[in-house]
Amino acid sequence: MARQREFDKQQVIERAMLLFWQQGYEATSMRDLQKATGISSSSMYEVFGDKRALFLAALAYFCTLERAKVAQMADMVPTPQAFLEQLFASVELVALPDSRTQGSMAFNAMVEFGTQDTDITTLLLAHYFGIAEIIAAVMKQGQADGMITSQESPENLAFTILSTLQGLATVKGVKPDFPYVHAITQLIVKLLKL
Repeated sequence: MARQREFDKQQVIERAMLLFWQQGYEATSMRDLQKATGISSSSMYEVFGDKRALFLAALAYFCTLERAKVAQMADMVPTPQAFLEQLFASVELVALPDSRTQGSMAFNAMVEFGTQDTDITTLLLAHYFGIAEIIAAVMKQGQADGMITSQESPENLAFTILSTLQGLATVKGVKPDFPYVHAITQLIVKLLKL
């Protein structure tokens, strides 16, 4: 008779996500993961396969949270301009009270892995395009409502916005008090009226 699992798989993924987010993939050992998740290495290997598979599950979960946050912003703000201001004000879209988590886990993974791992690259590209779709939908609706007068396609606007946001996140990662956030945000908002 097979033994029942004595842990919650989703909770393990969430705890692993926090650890990978704080330390990165390479700096996180299996022993670190065991300590953070509270499960044995045999259980971890049985359920997830290996450290990389657990990382992929944790990264996928983070990406889901981050896209949900952008979608929530898109639904809650009254204008595309307000959406952009909120988006740029919260460069770290998924933020936790734990000061050890820095920036976006997805962005951190992009920097750590580059294009070395096809599965991670595929996951991150899908995530990036998913966020761009949300932004493009806001731009398209703004054009339909007359709040955006730019004749650029919603997709072009979305990728310009997202690329600028990623660049700003990079700079803020090394200089959290970067003084040009507001000026950059206002320039991006002006793009909507060109």
